[in-house]
Amino acid sequence: MKEIVTLLGDFYHSHNLMLKALDDALKETSIDYRIVDIEAGQLISRLQLNPDILVIGKENRINPQDQNVKCWMTDEIEEKIVNYVECGGRLFVWHSGLASYPADDEYCKMVRGYFKYHPEKNKMVRYFSPEKSILSRRFDFEIMDEHYFVYCDTENTNIFLFSESEDGSSIAGWTHNFGNGKILALTPAHREEGLNHQEMKALLVESIRYLLL
Repeated sequence: MKEIVTLLGDFYHSHNLMLKALDDALKETSIDYRIVDIEAGQLISRLQLNPDILVIGKENRINPQDQNVKCWMTDEIEEKIVNYVECGGRLFVWHSGLASYPADDEYCKMVRGYFKYHPEKNKMVRYFSPEKSILSRRFDFEIMDEHYFVYCDTENTNIFLFSESEDGSSIAGWTHNFGNGKILALTPAHREEGLNHQEMKALLVESIRYLLL
């Protein structure tokens, strides 16, 4: 059985919606899995058990609308995550897992990308694969979403998904090895209807499958 540890949800993103979307997607597969859903304070102790996959779908800020903003990722937690991946762990950085982490810190350097901004209003966003994709199948679908525009170190990763809307285009999915481990980053999705879209579910499944290879 594959153990998938999830750290999901923040001020702007529903923990329950993200967890349900991932679980619903995996239920439709033959993958023998167990999701262990945790809070940030449990992460270090959970990583000591070497889970098969760590999913981070949580922005760094705990209280983004307050004057004194606090962040959950301490230097110690960051060091443990980097060490987990270097030693063979699999990290799935999902949507807000790219947001509000310092670009010069080891986490973003390891992920080789980070969230820059999204337009104020949600709009129809097309997500599509390049002609040659590292995943086992290609994707091309549209959902109402907050269109993430990201920085990605394109020279040192493998891009498997792009995004485009009336606001422009960006990279939406990439993956690479790091030490003995593997990292996959994915920018969609935010809204309930997007998370429940069949192609979005398929994309989640393909991402998990690729990390388990």
